[in-house]
Amino acid sequence: MFIEAVKMMLALAVVIFLAWWSIRYLLPRLQTLTPARTGAMTVIERVSLGMRTSLCLVKVGERYFLIGVTPASMEYLAEVSEDDLPESGTEPPDPPDFAEILAKSKDKVNMFRSQLKERSGRVQERKDTENDHGQPEDNYRS
Repeated sequence: MFIEAVKMMLALAVVIFLAWWSIRYLLPRLQTLTPARTGAMTVIERVSLGMRTSLCLVKVGERYFLIGVTPASMEYLAEVSEDDLPESGTEPPDPPDFAEILAKSKDKVNMFRSQLKERSGRVQERKDTENDHGQPEDNYRS
């Protein structure tokens, strides 16, 4: 009985290792393989919009089409003229610098904090000038 349990645990460990190995090493290699292009249709670019939705720019002959892809369907969205496409040699714009974004957000937070302090100071001044009944004190009584 004990030997059977050890065999089962060993087999489970081998299966888990093979699953991990295939996801880690085999799957990325299989995804980089591209089939030979024999037809007149080519997917130029694919942009993921979510877990299971994407937009595809497809070239058919000399025409370009924008296609929406979901698990349930593929839908023609628009025809794109060649003039609207960026040149193939151009690089996409650089993403904004993280340090710059962080500095701007810190400035906004500091400005917001100072505004809150100003407002809380005004509220405290009002509370100090009110009497126990919530009415402003009359400091001009003789």
